[in-house]
Amino acid sequence: MLKIKSLFITTVVILLLVFLPLLTAGANEDEVTLTIIHVNDQHGRMGANPYVSEIAKNTNGNVLILDAGDTLHGQTAAILTQGEAMAEIMNAVGYSAMALGNHDFNYGLERLLEFNALGILNFPILSANIKNLDGTPLFQQYVVFPMDVIKVGVFGITTPETVFSTDPRFTEGLFFDDPKTIATEMVEILKADGCDIIIALTHIGIDEKSESINRADMLADVHGIDIIIDGHSHTVLDNGLMIGDTLIAQAGQHGWYIGIVEITITNGTVNKTARLIEVNDDLVADENIVKLIEFWDNEINNLTSKIVGHTPVFLDGERQSVRTGETNLSNLITDSMRWATGAEIALLNGGAIRDSIPAGDITLRHLLDVLPFSNILVTVDITGLQLLSALEHGLSEYPEQAGQFIHVSGINVTFDPSAKVGNRVKSATLENGSKIDPNKTYTVATIEFLAYGGDGFDLMPSDGMLVYFGSDEEAFTAYLQTNPNIQSKPNGRVIKILDNSGSLPGELLIFAGVGIFIVITVANVLIGQRKEERENRTGK
Repeated sequence: MLKIKSLFITTVVILLLVFLPLLTAGANEDEVTLTIIHVNDQHGRMGANPYVSEIAKNTNGNVLILDAGDTLHGQTAAILTQGEAMAEIMNAVGYSAMALGNHDFNYGLERLLEFNALGILNFPILSANIKNLDGTPLFQQYVVFPMDVIKVGVFGITTPETVFSTDPRFTEGLFFDDPKTIATEMVEILKADGCDIIIALTHIGIDEKSESINRADMLADVHGIDIIIDGHSHTVLDNGLMIGDTLIAQAGQHGWYIGIVEITITNGTVNKTARLIEVNDDLVADENIVKLIEFWDNEINNLTSKIVGHTPVFLDGERQSVRTGETNLSNLITDSMRWATGAEIALLNGGAIRDSIPAGDITLRHLLDVLPFSNILVTVDITGLQLLSALEHGLSEYPEQAGQFIHVSGINVTFDPSAKVGNRVKSATLENGSKIDPNKTYTVATIEFLAYGGDGFDLMPSDGMLVYFGSDEEAFTAYLQTNPNIQSKPNGRVIKILDNSGSLPGELLIFAGVGIFIVITVANVLIGQRKEERENRTGK
């Protein structure tokens, strides 16, 4: 009996010596990490992807690569291949999922559905809140990633603003459900599936101009969402935005930054941090992705390197410029619209202009970068009242940057930014000086997107008749062949005037201050001269 007891004790001791260190190590190492590498609003730009790929390859532990939408359309290679070039690069990088952005609709709904249905993308496009009119979801709503000892659930949300921020015909027959309601449903589904981390991959933004119900910061109120990877508002969140227990991350636009969210789960406690990596030459690139981008560039180079015009000056199409004011490029484009259609007036939204053109030869690539949407030109016969209403709408968000900011040809507009929205336009006259008559009918050239209600405009004529022409970039290309007079600066088609208080704009205040200074200086000189003359006469 003693021998048996002694053998039992010896066995227990040996087992403890063998397994106790392992058990202790397990207790100390009860930590799981997840790294999310994310981008948003690439708009067809491929430049960040070699760095995204290299960062992913050199990151230990669990990794997800997420894109928050507005990705497949926007630059030459993407446009000419209807998104296929961008898709191939994202497949090679190894993206895990992407949210559906409003501009991802730009090739039309049928093409958008093909990306997953035909296997053009080998990762899912997610959007939980876009539904058919019968309530069935149109796209995959969520995806679950099993990782080590945790499960990560990711669901997508698309901004309801899509109905007017893309061609409205592409969303006909679709219903955009309330983001907050759908997010709540998704959290319940993913928790029931045993997800430890829940990520909302959203293209809704945190722009204060958006309705509060359609913003990511409001979505953070939904209990159970750990991370919101966001897009749409092009916001640079250096270290994320913490609201309650939810971390919102967004990485600006155009692949200028790569977002990194690091999540650590220790004994059930979740810790999360966000940071941005600026894309520059100091980063190490994945050469395989670089070569793939070069391949696509070479494929389209012969076509897009064709010279179609020349400009002696920089043509300003910068986002902050065309969404807040008239530019020399916007004037040139709207002039080409009138020229191509024979209309009296042309109207274009600032959001249609996506890039600038440097001084020198203008190539087809420049034009496709500037006008990437291949918008079809139309003419509409509308009343002066509709025209004035469109001008008011186009100036309603000023001085905020807005895609609806109005650009014109054949008409001159003055507006008071201090006046109430709807009462800002103070004058609107044709080039011959005659005022716009609310009761008269005018032939207006615009793009089909605006005619159908895009960006909130109402330019559809009462009879619904549109006269179709070619695309905007075709008209612009042909117009450049006429050797138009290219201005170095805007020529005053949309002019901000004094506000109701009679105060002067800042630039006039500067001129006024300089004028006063000159007057005072001259007066002092004259006074000094007269004093000297008096002293000379009196001998003092």
